[in-house]
Amino acid sequence: MSEALQPAVTAGASPQARGSATRSPRKAADPVLLHHFFEQSARRRPEAIAVDIPPSGGRPRRTVTYRDLYRRSAAAARAVQQVVRRPGIVAILLSRTTEDLYLAQLGVLRAGSAYVCVDPSFPDEQLGHILGDAAPALLSTDRAGHERAARAGYTGAVQRVDGPAEPAERPVIAPAAPPGLAYVIYTSGTTGKPKGVLVGHEGVVNLIRSDAAEFGLGPGDRVAQGSSPAYDSSVEETWMAWACGATAVVMDDETARLGPDLVPWLREERITVLCPPPTLLRAAACEDPRRELPDLRLLYVGGEALPDDVAERWAPGRRMVNGYGPTECTVTCLRADVEPGKPIAIGKPVPGMQAWVLDEQLQPVKPGEQGELCMSARAWRWATTTSLSSPTRSSRGTRGSAGSIAPGISCMRNRMARCFTTAGSIRR
Repeated sequence: MSEALQPAVTAGASPQARGSATRSPRKAADPVLLHHFFEQSARRRPEAIAVDIPPSGGRPRRTVTYRDLYRRSAAAARAVQQVVRRPGIVAILLSRTTEDLYLAQLGVLRAGSAYVCVDPSFPDEQLGHILGDAAPALLSTDRAGHERAARAGYTGAVQRVDGPAEPAERPVIAPAAPPGLAYVIYTSGTTGKPKGVLVGHEGVVNLIRSDAAEFGLGPGDRVAQGSSPAYDSSVEETWMAWACGATAVVMDDETARLGPDLVPWLREERITVLCPPPTLLRAAACEDPRRELPDLRLLYVGGEALPDDVAERWAPGRRMVNGYGPTECTVTCLRADVEPGKPIAIGKPVPGMQAWVLDEQLQPVKPGEQGELCMSARAWRWATTTSLSSPTRSSRGTRGSAGSIAPGISCMRNRMARCFTTAGSIRR
């Protein structure tokens, strides 16, 4: 094994990160920070393919091994540290059509900072809002992204992945990232301007650890990475693969728009795990998924309600799981297996999460009665202010005072999710 893959303290790990590792009661070998999952897989299977970017629109196939991504992300981490002298937020404006996006994410995390991804397909107004609100210490992008960011008013430090950067005149001393911060996700802004959600290492590590235990993925699996890097679903897709030494197979926007032609793509790419919104399954118009996609063994759906007819068509012949959770609760808070002929549930909390169905007085409703879904995630926080440098708590949060919620615990209230409990599981 090469020296680069020997176990070591993560380069540039922040004092806060080191502190959380010290306080953790877990075994030393257990991941404490998100990128530790990747580092473990790189040591165990360095020659396995970490990222596979299939050909599309004249673009040739690109594959990157765990060893290569580990080595290159270490160099990326050092480059970040040369500019960002204390842990801060680094913006990433890159598409999924090259490995540079994944390299940048790993590099930022290994440097001890946190990232916020901006999708190149976002309109200029949304791009400018995110860059202004997040106040990143550094922007990692390519030439096209650099030009767009400049048009949107960004004047900070830039690191180009495709050529010379514009180095800062001096190291950037940006606002420090909150302790233990892994990444920032901006909401869609359907009820106003997008809000920045701060997600900590503890919460996302808890989720990915539970994914690894629940789904039993391994080095032979090929997980479709179909979500935009600006959306939290992309985190679970990518890291559930990397935590198990599997391959993240990029399904870019052009591929996702294939409609009925998506089924041949899934078959040719030997996809074993797919995490789509139900709308994508309906658009695929597949008459017999069991016969046409024999390699697909896990369907992990989410992002919207799962219709009965989609479940009836796609569940036979494989495991199908329905996941639910707002961004504030670290991607997925509840999940349930979907079985043909049985009612669809949003399920039980992921280990480390909590959920209740409560009335207006925050008291648990009786089984079968409707109530408001309230959720609490491990080490969660969120921001809704003009700048992430001074976050405040959202009005969507509340503190429990009675019933099954312990006094003082923070929870997320979803006033639009009217749910009820049956047999210990939560249903809409």
